[in-house]
Amino acid sequence: MATNKQIPIPRDPTKEEAHALFNEVEEKFPSSTLGDGKWYILTLAALVGGSQASHAPTLYSYLLTRPEFQTPDQRQALMRRLREVLFKLIIIVGVCKPLDAVFEIEAVTREEDRDYSFSRENWQCDESNAQRGEQWLNRLYSHNMGGINKALASQRDFAWTSKHITYGLYLSDHSILTDVETEITVLTGIMMQNLPRETSWHLRGTRRIGVSSEDVETIQQCIELVAQFCSHLYEALVRSMSRSSVHQWCQNRDQDQGLRKSKSTFDSCTGATFD
Repeated sequence: MATNKQIPIPRDPTKEEAHALFNEVEEKFPSSTLGDGKWYILTLAALVGGSQASHAPTLYSYLLTRPEFQTPDQRQALMRRLREVLFKLIIIVGVCKPLDAVFEIEAVTREEDRDYSFSRENWQCDESNAQRGEQWLNRLYSHNMGGINKALASQRDFAWTSKHITYGLYLSDHSILTDVETEITVLTGIMMQNLPRETSWHLRGTRRIGVSSEDVETIQQCIELVAQFCSHLYEALVRSMSRSSVHQWCQNRDQDQGLRKSKSTFDSCTGATFD
């Protein structure tokens, strides 16, 4: 029997609401410990992952009002960083959302601010690329790689893609974004899809590359601010995972550099121990 019920569609946020969000994220983000220029990386990744690519140029234009982005050279350097966030997001959220953001930003970019460099121009899918990808994988996953490799032993297409493409081509290149900036991009893109298992892996990975437990928690809170702006609803699992399990793991990790003592609820809810 037909009904007249309509599915509620959230309204698009306004430019003024976006500016308020940018201020809030910047104020909350732990720039004093992680450095300047990272809050907008998180914000762009979350906007795009949250299907708000229309506000990517809002963020870009907002940044151009700052004193550090007043010359064409400075703006081209900014463009390279924003583009690298979007490029890395391809392998996390798919190509369409980042591509949409590219077209949105391009529409408001002045000719003198366009950057025509090509970061992957000389990339080769060779042994050097595979080694770089594997090194970055091992840094993030450490002793957990054994279980992952075992799971992918009968899924060799995914094992190859992970080493050569996901990490070789996309995520181990830190020539434009640093290792921490790359992991912020990845964690944000994953969280915006509400993926508990992969979220746990990259909360853990962010700690393993040197970000403190307090800063990891604040990063997640910043992502959630953008998620609310994008009208994303999160399962309680993701929030409870970070507050209980991240801090428990971090405490155990700081007490035992062998990374072997901690156990968490990730065993039951994601199949991945958070140690």
